[in-house]
Amino acid sequence: MKNKTLLYGGMVAMQALIYGMGNAVTKIAYESITPFWSMALRFGLAFAVFLIFFGKGILKQLKDVPLMTWLPSSLCVAATYITCNVALDMTTATNVGFFISLSVLFVPFMETIILKRKFRLKYLPAQLMVIVGLYFLCCNGGSFSFGWGEALALLSSVTMAGSLVFGEKGLQDMNVMTISTMQVGLAFGASLIGALVLEPNFNVMSVEPSAWMVLIYLAVISTCLAFWLQNKALTGISSTQVSVILCSEPVFTAAISWVILGEILSGIGLLGTVIIIGCIVAETWAISTVNAEPEPEEACESITSAFLEEEAV
Repeated sequence: MKNKTLLYGGMVAMQALIYGMGNAVTKIAYESITPFWSMALRFGLAFAVFLIFFGKGILKQLKDVPLMTWLPSSLCVAATYITCNVALDMTTATNVGFFISLSVLFVPFMETIILKRKFRLKYLPAQLMVIVGLYFLCCNGGSFSFGWGEALALLSSVTMAGSLVFGEKGLQDMNVMTISTMQVGLAFGASLIGALVLEPNFNVMSVEPSAWMVLIYLAVISTCLAFWLQNKALTGISSTQVSVILCSEPVFTAAISWVILGEILSGIGLLGTVIIIGCIVAETWAISTVNAEPEPEEACESITSAFLEEEAV
């Protein structure tokens, strides 16, 4: 069980790395394409990929599950990506990464309400220390500010938390590929509506080749693969655990933004990086250790079984 938990944790870490790259290169795409059309093309291509390769099985399963199995998580996903991508056009990629990662604070409370899961106070100190590290990372020597871009990114963190918790709930009745496809499909629909209403004068011929390359990466890697990784991880670890590991996304965003965009970290930003990584490693190890231990009921059953076997001998 311990190794399995680490495996799922590794999937989320890979997802965070993919998102970190996506946050940075999206700024490049925005040089020749508007935010809503960027999302519409990204999610439209990803949705087409899912339907082409897995459409038959997806449609078959959708007939057997109620609408509310996948709709809440899909609505949250659509809201997350719309607010996040608009925020990226209004502030730095590093600041967006910080606020989105605040979902780690909202997920445990949503789990308590939606999944009826007991709130564990012992995980709270590490989560709060992660927030301290995130602030150090993103304040970047005092340049941290709060405006409309940051406000949208904060809203994105709330909807991100909802997508994780509702996603975990939906995966009890649906497989990973189906719920991933519906999340992508609804995000595509919402983005397309936003593009047609808010950005009607978009000229596809003005999109630079570099932006098309970014869109392909965002669609295939940062959407198809990343959504699958997240939903697959939610079948083995809780949404709280996923949200903690996803806090590594700003670290990857900052590192890649430094290479690609020239956004340089200060010394205190590097300190924040160390705090975040340390807390995530400690938290993941602690969770895997706890999961490796049998529950009290399981322990009692094991002892009873062993006693009965001995009596039989």
